[in-house]
Amino acid sequence: MGLLIGTAVLSGCSEKQQANESLPTSSAAEKTQSRPELGPEDFRVPDEARVQDPAGAQAFVRYYFELINHTSATLEPDALRQLSEDCDDCARIADNAERSAQAGHRYDGGQITITEMAPALVRDGTADMAIRLNQSTLVVRDASGNPVAEGSSEEYVGLPGSVSLAWKPALDSWVMTYMTFG
Repeated sequence: MGLLIGTAVLSGCSEKQQANESLPTSSAAEKTQSRPELGPEDFRVPDEARVQDPAGAQAFVRYYFELINHTSATLEPDALRQLSEDCDDCARIADNAERSAQAGHRYDGGQITITEMAPALVRDGTADMAIRLNQSTLVVRDASGNPVAEGSSEEYVGLPGSVSLAWKPALDSWVMTYMTFG
């Protein structure tokens, strides 16, 4: 029966018809396909975080903090650097992860959760917003599993912060330009 309906639908238009000139172009699909891949291979920047509007800026900030958590597990900081520009705290976090990896350390805890986010103020290719976050206790451990004092931190709850982003057309994405909390 399904085959008959499909045949009837396919053969129903035997008259020659003018092509519809108002068909959508494939530029949106091409743009998505031509975008550079950003983020670690197993944790790419999602499409909703690559939109130049307030919702896209908020999605990027959520992604970036999840990327910090991802980096804490992998100690591979390249994506943090790829997705930031002139951001001192971003560079500090990336540098700490790199030094820890070189020393054979690993992180236990330190997960960051954004608990509140103000609406993004987007203007002239930038976005700014206030955030509030929690961070679980972070214990840096050496290769033997012993705690290392340097880099470890206590738990933080309700930590106020702010972030700034810039839109980078070459990446077709936001990048973090400022981040502070505490």
